[in-house]
Amino acid sequence: MFETFRRSYQIFRESLSVLRQDKEILIFPLLSGILTVLALGGLIFGGVITGFFARFSSSGDHYVQGNILGYTTLFVWYFVSWFIILFFNVAVVQCAKIRLDGGDPTAGDGFRAAAQHLSQIVVWALISASVGVILRMIAERSKLIGRIITGFLGGVWAIATYFIVPVMIFEKRGVKDSITQSTELVRKTWGESLVAAGGVGLFITLLAIPGVLLPIGGMMINIAASIVGFGFMILYWLALAVVSSALTSIYRTSLYLYATEGRTPPGFSEGFIKNAFKEKKGSRSLARA
Repeated sequence: MFETFRRSYQIFRESLSVLRQDKEILIFPLLSGILTVLALGGLIFGGVITGFFARFSSSGDHYVQGNILGYTTLFVWYFVSWFIILFFNVAVVQCAKIRLDGGDPTAGDGFRAAAQHLSQIVVWALISASVGVILRMIAERSKLIGRIITGFLGGVWAIATYFIVPVMIFEKRGVKDSITQSTELVRKTWGESLVAAGGVGLFITLLAIPGVLLPIGGMMINIAASIVGFGFMILYWLALAVVSSALTSIYRTSLYLYATEGRTPPGFSEGFIKNAFKEKKGSRSLARA
């Protein structure tokens, strides 16, 4: 337990040291969050203005029609949100690789990379949206058992596509080949990689806890102070979410570079990167593949 905690802290600290060198990377998860919120607001506004939600509500007695409208709306939302997330995630990963290769990235490098892979991002967003809707349908049809099944399938899908973005943009593969290669990278280097990557999330969560003290402290003064404290807590958590997204992409890129090239990127300790991969018996190293 202590070793896992120590590894998590080291992963968090070393990822943060890389981010400090290129703080402009934070613009990408920030824009991703803002545009996602705006997209959700736009979807709701459009649904109200066009009367779509009213038609959806009136179709409640028509099971098939209601499901079609509901799942169509869900698909559109999944696609839009995934497109936004992937677009800016590609930008972060590209900038991270430039830094880990010894370069000095700019925000322009990230935007250009995302624009160059626009077609792949669209296809992957469509696939992700389809998977999301299918899992939702299974969960709603089978209730508790469906939720267990979708939780399992969703976890398997997340693991299989763990390296999908770096594979897709650095190896110039199509979406289908990228999924295959990502799965192969995870399969051949199975071990602590996913647990280790959670190190970033662990320490972001620990840092989020003090934020709760802001509204609590405000309550000891008056209602107005409590409201102000609550507002600052939300802003603090949003800032942590932006940092967490950037750190996770940086660390994932470093794992990808080690898995494919067998080298420890600058800024990371060789032991912690190397130990994130426990090779299966009988499998040969990816770096030698």
